[in-house]
Amino acid sequence: MQISPPYIFEPSKKKRDRLLSFAMKDDFFASIIHDLIDYGYEVKFSVFGTAGAYKPFALSTEKLDTTHKKQQFINGFWKISESGNMKAKIQLSSLLGARGNAHNFLHEIMHFYQDMYGLYFLPLKEQGVFPISLDANSNIVSMLFCEAWAEIETIRTCWALAKKGDNSGWIGAINSPDWKDLAKNYDYDLQSGVDEAKAALNAFNSWYKSKQRLFYEMQALKIYKINFARYLEDIKDVNDAQISDNLRSLGLSDILAFIPQNHIPKYFTQIDLSDELFNKPISANIIKSVNEIEQKYGAEHSSNIQDIRCGSPPYIWKRLRNAEVQSSEVPPH
Repeated sequence: MQISPPYIFEPSKKKRDRLLSFAMKDDFFASIIHDLIDYGYEVKFSVFGTAGAYKPFALSTEKLDTTHKKQQFINGFWKISESGNMKAKIQLSSLLGARGNAHNFLHEIMHFYQDMYGLYFLPLKEQGVFPISLDANSNIVSMLFCEAWAEIETIRTCWALAKKGDNSGWIGAINSPDWKDLAKNYDYDLQSGVDEAKAALNAFNSWYKSKQRLFYEMQALKIYKINFARYLEDIKDVNDAQISDNLRSLGLSDILAFIPQNHIPKYFTQIDLSDELFNKPISANIIKSVNEIEQKYGAEHSSNIQDIRCGSPPYIWKRLRNAEVQSSEVPPH
């Protein structure tokens, strides 16, 4: 009798191909996989930790103050993209096994999808210019939303695929160290006859009330401070008032406007968008830190988030590719 080797010793390609095959069983995630493959990606498996990771980032460039420089930037972007130096990088844990990673993989590629539509609002850093960017509170709001939506969409899809015969992701969900309660409660709601949109809404609201939220608030503030320091690099003679003028404020309703209409889940229409649960941090330490930042740079900022020139590579790639497709289409007779 031949004994299969433990998952941890399986070749990475075999693990990766299994994950791609699993995601392709759902229409929405299949569309993400097609974009992920076209964009370029890496999936790595680590023996340290039990969580996945996708790390969005933004580009830096010279000041794009002429049409020629903007075209040079686009040309350079395509060159770097085609060389494979801007691949989406996803890290998973070998310790979780195939089922745990089926769940985590969907979560992480949801982040790639969010990144393609600019939902992290990471500005392009132009040399010598403090970019128009989110303020501290808004950074936390956007990051929490991306995490909550990624997990709820993952749970919904894993449950649906289990009903179609592949329960690998669902077993990963109900055994997740962080999100098993969300998954089990979602299942309980559905088994009790609760409408799917209501069950998803309950899970979404529960995410924001979970203890894990505090970790993401701390992480969001940490990332904000790192990015803020980067924005100030190579800038001379900029004062607090000028920085404040370039900060933007958003709420949950502003984020939803960036999602393609055909991809907005039904339960989103039932969210109380004005609830402070979604629009403010709840950790006392995070609130204190945000208040200190607001005292320095002001608490009232413009809500014109469309002013942000997004520097996320997947976002730029998606926009440029769409423009190419539209310009190459044969016009109707």
